[in-house]
Amino acid sequence: MLLIGRNRSPFSRRVAVSLRILGFEYEHHPFTAWTHLDEVRKLNPVGRVPALVLNDGDVLFDSAAILDHLDGIVGPERALVPANEPQRRHVLRIVACAMGTLEKVVAALYANTMHPADKVHQPWVAHNEAQAASGLRWLNDLPDGKWLAGERMSQADITTAVMFDFTRIVNPALLQAGSYRRLEHLSDDCGMLLAFRDTYPADDVDRANPALPA
Repeated sequence: MLLIGRNRSPFSRRVAVSLRILGFEYEHHPFTAWTHLDEVRKLNPVGRVPALVLNDGDVLFDSAAILDHLDGIVGPERALVPANEPQRRHVLRIVACAMGTLEKVVAALYANTMHPADKVHQPWVAHNEAQAASGLRWLNDLPDGKWLAGERMSQADITTAVMFDFTRIVNPALLQAGSYRRLEHLSDDCGMLLAFRDTYPADDVDRANPALPA
């Protein structure tokens, strides 16, 4: 398999981490829509990452579709989203909150970086950051435990940790020290695993648009 999308993109990184956790071997092309738009459009007509080229040559795009396919390959015993209720909806609810929070972090980032400083509409930035903070609080208040949704790692943990790592990089002011201890511990625990450590995006910078995720 071939994964398209740099690890700086949290949408790509959650796929990369999941591939590694599930034991898939894959090649990686760290393309972005900013510097490799033509190449990305050949795989995703919208021109977004990630895209995953399967061994048979078929292409999946959008991280949710890719992750659903990977779960289908490994089967219900190993799937990162449980097959059965109520655990399935519990994991998906956490993933939905983490993804919604991530989208608001990205929206605030784009608002700040895609306009000249004198054209940035700060009320819009504040609105998105407030929505992100609300999501972070909800995730942080989940019951204590090593994992967010049960006794083993699930997609809830992967997506939430990837979102939190990305926020730490692009908007650390949003994460006031000590405000999100639960999420800090999750990120730190996940960071001890090779799947997270080897995909950490600290040095994965697009020189044309260094702040942007995709």
